[in-house]
Amino acid sequence: MDNRIVMIDFSGTLIKPFVAEQANIRRLKLLEMPLPDEKQHKLQHGTKEHYKIIKDHITKKMGVTDDMKIPYLQNYGGEILVSGTDMKTMIMTGLFRDCIYMVAAEHRENVFVDGMLQVLEAIRKKGYKLAICSGIRKDIITGILAITKCPLKFDYIYAQDPVLSRDDNMHLAEKLSKNGTIEYVIGDKKDDLLPAKKFNAVAVFVKWGHPVGGEMACADYAIDNPKELLKIIK
Repeated sequence: MDNRIVMIDFSGTLIKPFVAEQANIRRLKLLEMPLPDEKQHKLQHGTKEHYKIIKDHITKKMGVTDDMKIPYLQNYGGEILVSGTDMKTMIMTGLFRDCIYMVAAEHRENVFVDGMLQVLEAIRKKGYKLAICSGIRKDIITGILAITKCPLKFDYIYAQDPVLSRDDNMHLAEKLSKNGTIEYVIGDKKDDLLPAKKFNAVAVFVKWGHPVGGEMACADYAIDNPKELLKIIK
Protein backbone atom coordinates (compact mmCIF):
# COMPACT_ATOMS: atom_id res chain seq x y z
CA MET A 1 0.00 0.00 0.00
CA ASP A 2 1.29 3.43 -0.95
CA ASN A 3 2.40 5.53 2.02
CA ARG A 4 0.29 8.61 2.69
CA ILE A 5 2.62 11.44 3.67
CA VAL A 6 2.11 14.68 5.57
CA MET A 7 4.97 17.04 4.73
CA ILE A 8 5.84 19.60 7.40
CA ASP A 9 8.19 22.59 7.35
CA PHE A 10 10.50 22.93 10.37
CA SER A 11 11.44 26.47 11.40
CA GLY A 12 8.37 28.62 12.05
CA THR A 13 6.00 25.69 11.54
CA LEU A 14 7.08 22.89 13.86
CA ILE A 15 9.26 25.05 16.08
CA LYS A 16 8.31 28.52 17.29
CA PRO A 17 9.54 31.59 15.38
CA PHE A 18 11.56 32.89 18.33
CA VAL A 19 13.97 29.93 18.10
CA ALA A 20 15.45 30.93 14.74
CA GLU A 21 15.14 34.61 15.60
CA GLN A 22 17.17 34.22 18.79
CA ALA A 23 19.74 32.04 17.02
CA ASN A 24 20.16 34.63 14.28
CA ILE A 25 20.60 37.43 16.83
CA ARG A 26 23.33 35.43 18.57
CA ARG A 27 25.04 34.72 15.24
CA LEU A 28 25.02 38.40 14.29
CA LYS A 29 26.47 39.34 17.67
CA LEU A 30 29.26 36.79 17.29
CA LEU A 31 30.06 38.27 13.88
CA GLU A 32 29.87 41.80 15.35
CA MET A 33 27.13 42.74 12.88
CA PRO A 34 24.32 45.27 13.46
CA LEU A 35 20.89 43.83 14.17
CA PRO A 36 18.21 44.54 11.51
CA ASP A 37 14.93 46.09 12.57
CA GLU A 38 11.70 44.08 12.16
CA LYS A 39 10.99 45.40 8.65
CA GLN A 40 14.54 44.75 7.45
CA HIS A 41 14.51 41.27 8.96
CA LYS A 42 11.28 40.32 7.17
CA LEU A 43 12.52 41.68 3.82
CA GLN A 44 15.91 39.99 4.10
CA HIS A 45 14.40 36.71 5.27
CA GLY A 46 11.94 36.59 2.40
CA THR A 47 14.54 37.21 -0.28
CA LYS A 48 17.42 35.41 1.46
CA GLU A 49 19.25 38.71 1.19
CA HIS A 50 20.55 38.08 4.72
CA TYR A 51 22.69 35.24 3.32
CA LYS A 52 24.57 37.67 1.09
CA ILE A 53 24.89 40.26 3.86
CA ILE A 54 26.35 37.72 6.29
CA LYS A 55 28.72 36.18 3.73
CA ASP A 56 29.97 39.62 2.67
CA HIS A 57 30.67 40.33 6.34
CA ILE A 58 32.55 37.01 6.69
CA THR A 59 34.80 38.12 3.83
CA LYS A 60 35.41 41.43 5.59
CA LYS A 61 36.01 40.00 9.07
CA MET A 62 37.65 36.65 8.27
CA GLY A 63 39.33 37.24 4.93
CA VAL A 64 37.62 34.33 3.16
CA THR A 65 37.07 35.29 -0.50
CA ASP A 66 35.05 33.57 -3.23
CA ASP A 67 38.08 32.69 -5.37
CA MET A 68 39.83 30.64 -2.69
CA LYS A 69 40.22 26.86 -2.89
CA ILE A 70 40.52 25.40 0.60
CA PRO A 71 41.40 21.70 1.14
CA TYR A 72 38.79 20.23 3.49
CA LEU A 73 38.89 16.85 5.21
CA GLN A 74 35.37 15.44 5.45
CA ASN A 75 34.08 13.51 8.45
CA TYR A 76 35.44 9.96 8.49
CA GLY A 77 37.88 10.67 5.66
CA GLY A 78 37.89 11.91 2.10
CA GLU A 79 39.51 15.25 1.25
CA ILE A 80 37.84 17.72 -1.10
CA LEU A 81 38.53 21.24 -2.32
CA VAL A 82 36.00 23.73 -1.01
CA SER A 83 35.57 27.05 -2.78
CA GLY A 84 35.72 30.25 -0.78
CA THR A 85 32.05 30.76 -1.62
CA ASP A 86 31.09 27.41 -0.11
CA MET A 87 33.38 27.89 2.90
CA LYS A 88 31.58 31.14 3.73
CA THR A 89 28.25 29.30 3.56
CA MET A 90 29.61 26.58 5.85
CA ILE A 91 30.75 29.22 8.35
CA MET A 92 27.41 31.02 8.16
CA THR A 93 25.28 27.89 8.59
CA GLY A 94 27.66 26.42 11.15
CA LEU A 95 27.37 29.47 13.38
CA PHE A 96 23.58 29.32 13.05
CA ARG A 97 23.59 25.64 14.02
CA ASP A 98 25.73 26.32 17.09
CA CYS A 99 23.51 29.22 18.18
CA ILE A 100 20.22 27.41 17.61
CA TYR A 101 21.52 24.40 19.57
CA MET A 102 22.08 26.74 22.52
CA VAL A 103 18.55 28.11 22.21
CA ALA A 104 17.18 24.56 22.04
CA ALA A 105 19.18 23.50 25.10
CA GLU A 106 17.84 26.46 27.07
CA HIS A 107 14.16 26.02 26.13
CA ARG A 108 13.91 22.26 25.52
CA GLU A 109 10.34 21.17 24.64
CA ASN A 110 9.19 24.79 24.64
CA VAL A 111 10.82 25.28 21.24
CA PHE A 112 7.92 23.37 19.66
CA VAL A 113 4.70 25.15 18.73
CA ASP A 114 2.23 24.51 21.53
CA GLY A 115 0.18 21.40 20.83
CA MET A 116 1.89 20.62 17.51
CA LEU A 117 3.59 17.38 18.56
CA GLN A 118 0.36 16.02 20.04
CA VAL A 119 -1.60 16.87 16.91
CA LEU A 120 1.01 15.26 14.66
CA GLU A 121 0.95 12.11 16.79
CA ALA A 122 -2.83 11.98 16.34
CA ILE A 123 -2.33 12.37 12.58
CA ARG A 124 0.17 9.51 12.62
CA LYS A 125 -2.43 7.31 14.29
CA LYS A 126 -4.72 8.00 11.32
CA GLY A 127 -2.19 6.12 9.21
CA TYR A 128 -0.01 8.90 7.81
CA LYS A 129 3.77 9.03 7.54
CA LEU A 130 5.29 12.25 8.90
CA ALA A 131 7.99 14.02 6.93
CA ILE A 132 10.01 17.15 7.64
CA CYS A 133 11.05 18.98 4.49
CA SER A 134 13.10 22.11 5.13
CA GLY A 135 15.58 24.54 3.60
CA ILE A 136 17.87 24.49 6.64
CA ARG A 137 20.68 22.07 7.47
CA LYS A 138 19.64 18.54 8.36
CA ASP A 139 21.98 18.45 11.35
CA ILE A 140 20.20 21.51 12.71
CA ILE A 141 16.87 19.66 12.58
CA THR A 142 18.13 16.32 13.88
CA GLY A 143 20.25 18.04 16.51
CA ILE A 144 17.30 19.99 17.88
CA LEU A 145 15.15 16.85 17.94
CA ALA A 146 17.91 15.10 19.92
CA ILE A 147 18.65 18.00 22.30
CA THR A 148 14.97 18.46 23.17
CA LYS A 149 14.41 14.68 23.38
CA CYS A 150 11.49 15.09 21.01
CA PRO A 151 9.01 12.27 21.75
CA LEU A 152 7.65 12.22 18.20
CA LYS A 153 9.39 10.14 15.54
CA PHE A 154 9.46 11.49 12.00
CA ASP A 155 9.53 8.94 9.21
CA TYR A 156 11.48 11.11 6.78
CA ILE A 157 13.65 14.21 7.05
CA TYR A 158 14.74 15.97 3.86
CA ALA A 159 16.87 19.05 4.40
CA GLN A 160 20.09 20.81 3.47
CA ASP A 161 23.80 20.09 3.71
CA PRO A 162 26.31 22.63 5.14
CA VAL A 163 26.72 24.46 1.81
CA LEU A 164 22.97 24.53 1.02
CA SER A 165 23.53 22.67 -2.23
CA ARG A 166 20.42 20.48 -2.17
CA ASP A 167 18.39 22.69 -4.48
CA ASP A 168 15.09 24.11 -3.20
CA ASN A 169 12.01 22.81 -1.39
CA MET A 170 10.49 21.60 -4.66
CA HIS A 171 13.41 19.27 -5.35
CA LEU A 172 13.45 18.05 -1.76
CA ALA A 173 9.74 17.32 -2.07
CA GLU A 174 10.41 15.37 -5.27
CA LYS A 175 12.84 13.17 -3.38
CA LEU A 176 10.33 12.73 -0.58
CA SER A 177 7.61 11.74 -3.07
CA LYS A 178 9.56 8.58 -3.97
CA ASN A 179 8.48 7.22 -0.57
CA GLY A 180 4.75 7.55 -1.19
CA THR A 181 2.01 10.07 -1.90
CA ILE A 182 2.35 13.55 -0.43
CA GLU A 183 -1.23 14.36 0.59
CA TYR A 184 -0.75 17.43 2.81
CA VAL A 185 1.88 20.17 2.86
CA ILE A 186 2.12 22.35 5.98
CA GLY A 187 4.22 25.50 6.15
CA ASP A 188 4.52 29.13 7.17
CA LYS A 189 6.02 30.55 3.96
CA LYS A 190 5.06 30.58 0.29
CA ASP A 191 8.04 28.45 -0.74
CA ASP A 192 6.98 25.78 1.76
CA LEU A 193 3.53 25.55 0.18
CA LEU A 194 4.40 25.66 -3.52
CA PRO A 195 5.15 21.91 -3.83
CA ALA A 196 1.54 21.12 -2.89
CA LYS A 197 0.26 22.08 -6.34
CA LYS A 198 2.75 19.87 -8.17
CA PHE A 199 1.86 16.83 -6.07
CA ASN A 200 -1.89 17.49 -5.95
CA ALA A 201 -1.62 17.86 -2.20
CA VAL A 202 -3.60 20.04 0.19
CA ALA A 203 -1.63 23.14 1.23
CA VAL A 204 -2.07 24.35 4.81
CA PHE A 205 -0.66 27.76 5.76
CA VAL A 206 0.14 28.18 9.46
CA LYS A 207 -0.18 31.81 10.52
CA TRP A 208 2.19 31.66 13.49
CA GLY A 209 5.48 31.52 11.58
CA HIS A 210 7.55 33.74 9.30
CA PRO A 211 5.26 34.64 6.37
CA VAL A 212 6.87 36.68 3.59
CA GLY A 213 3.78 37.34 1.43
CA GLY A 214 1.76 35.34 -1.06
CA GLU A 215 0.97 32.47 1.30
CA MET A 216 -2.81 32.84 1.16
CA ALA A 217 -2.80 32.55 -2.62
CA CYS A 218 -1.00 29.20 -2.37
CA ALA A 219 -3.01 27.75 0.50
CA ASP A 220 -6.14 25.64 0.57
CA TYR A 221 -6.45 26.34 4.29
CA ALA A 222 -5.01 28.87 6.74
CA ILE A 223 -4.95 28.00 10.42
CA ASP A 224 -4.31 29.82 13.69
CA ASN A 225 -3.51 26.82 15.89
CA PRO A 226 -2.40 23.19 15.38
CA LYS A 227 -5.69 21.64 16.53
CA GLU A 228 -7.33 22.88 13.33
CA LEU A 229 -5.22 20.35 11.43
CA LEU A 230 -7.31 17.55 12.88
CA LYS A 231 -10.39 18.94 11.07
CA ILE A 232 -8.48 19.15 7.78
CA ILE A 233 -6.47 15.94 7.73
CA LYS A 234 -8.98 13.08 7.63
